[in-house]
Amino acid sequence: LGVTRLVPSIKYTIYNKDLRSSEKISFQLRSFLLQEDKLQFKTIITPIDTTDMVSKLADNRYINQLKINWSNDRVLYPYNTNLTIDQGSNFVRVGFTGNYFFNYPSTKGGITARFFAGKFFYLQSKTFITGFETSRYHLNLSGPKGNEDYTFSNYFAGRNEFEGLPSQQIMQRDGFFKVRTDLLSTKVGKTDNWLMALNFTGDIPNNLNPLQVLPFKIPLKLFVDIGTYAEAWQDNANSGKFLYDAGLQVALLKDLVNIYFPILSSRVYRDYNKSVLGEGSFLKTVSFSIDIQKLTLNKVSKYIPL
Repeated sequence: LGVTRLVPSIKYTIYNKDLRSSEKISFQLRSFLLQEDKLQFKTIITPIDTTDMVSKLADNRYINQLKINWSNDRVLYPYNTNLTIDQGSNFVRVGFTGNYFFNYPSTKGGITARFFAGKFFYLQSKTFITGFETSRYHLNLSGPKGNEDYTFSNYFAGRNEFEGLPSQQIMQRDGFFKVRTDLLSTKVGKTDNWLMALNFTGDIPNNLNPLQVLPFKIPLKLFVDIGTYAEAWQDNANSGKFLYDAGLQVALLKDLVNIYFPILSSRVYRDYNKSVLGEGSFLKTVSFSIDIQKLTLNKVSKYIPL
């Protein structure tokens, strides 16, 4: 199945007047004009036979997006904040993301702190049908999967896979938990209301990194995620008000590819792993991400102002 994607955009960037500063603010307005191929199933009943037919149907949709970014790529304590507003035919989705890097005082590396807060709005009355139609746009505590990358802005090895290694890929968005509950009809931490999360990633110093015995360098990190969402505060919630996960992260190709090994998690995730994935399913809990933004030209040369 194919996708046709047209993205007209305009971007305006304001740089700090001090030429020694890397601080800048950018405003970007984009429209994602998308045409997706979908399968349509029909059953044709005649007096003498019943035939099932499958045909391909083109689905047209759009997403208007306003993105405001404020960043400073200074050597010590760099930061960036991002406000993204997405609007579709029957919803508005608002997300704020802030990242701050705390440098270690006496060695390379540091701790990255990330904060996310999001709110989802319906532009018409909320019903079962509108909830189903907007499901891919809802907020997630877990990192969204390929079918939830509704602007097709990220690369996925298996965008619509639901089993096998390709199905374990996530993207850095929303709550960005590394644990997944893909096989539930309603994923843990998925909401069409509000969501907040904190993510911490810390570099393990080389003298403590067991992977340093290898002939090539592989950075090892610790990650911790804490988050909550609207449904967790309801009287009949199936989980605690705050959820968490923690584990080890292996960064490859200068953070282009990251592999996440969850070690600790909230009970609702542990119960899912045990009852749905089964005993001895640790490898199925591993997630990975591919960040194509690491390949942009301004990562290759800091002298190109993209």
